[in-house]
Amino acid sequence: MATRLAFVLAMVLMASTGCLTRPGGALAPLALPPESRSVTLEYTVGDFEFTLEGGKMITSNKAGRDLNEQLLRRWKKKGYVSEFSYVESSRFTGKADYQLVLTGSQYGDSSIGAQILSGLTLLLLPYTVNTSYDVQYTLEKVATGERYSATVEDSFHTTVELLLFLAAPVSMRGFSSTMDAMSDHLYQQLRDKGAFAPPAPGSAMGRPLSAADLAAR
Repeated sequence: MATRLAFVLAMVLMASTGCLTRPGGALAPLALPPESRSVTLEYTVGDFEFTLEGGKMITSNKAGRDLNEQLLRRWKKKGYVSEFSYVESSRFTGKADYQLVLTGSQYGDSSIGAQILSGLTLLLLPYTVNTSYDVQYTLEKVATGERYSATVEDSFHTTVELLLFLAAPVSMRGFSSTMDAMSDHLYQQLRDKGAFAPPAPGSAMGRPLSAADLAAR
């Protein structure tokens, strides 16, 4: 009975565990205005490496997809794209306006010893994880075949401790700030290189008018 009670108490304590994140701050915040676009996008995960000290809990592809969902949801919220969807192994359908490939790496640096010690104390002692990102985007405009690239590096720091559940309302603020900065910088780099620009005057669907286009007018 005592063993069962101790187990239940341990599970309650674990469920109450909190964390607190703070941004790495490698990228300065950008004040990008919201836009309204009808651009659609398909994306896939290319050569992306996920490493976590203490063991790999998810696959590299899953980590890359989760990261890209965070970044692209911010694009959609600000109106940079209207819709985006994932395709496996670069199996693009050609139906979207743009095709995006994510490559790079995600690395979580943490002390295995500190994690074990924290677990033995039911997380009364904290442990930390430093998560670093190196992200490359390769974007292709389907109508013209034009390609654009962008790259960013940033990180966030996580402290895990039992009593940090009290900080729940602001616990993910650092992570969110890092995602905001990475998302904005990737978009700005691509935009500066000519991506997402509306079709130029005198063009059809973003490509120069051909003789057939002119004859059809």
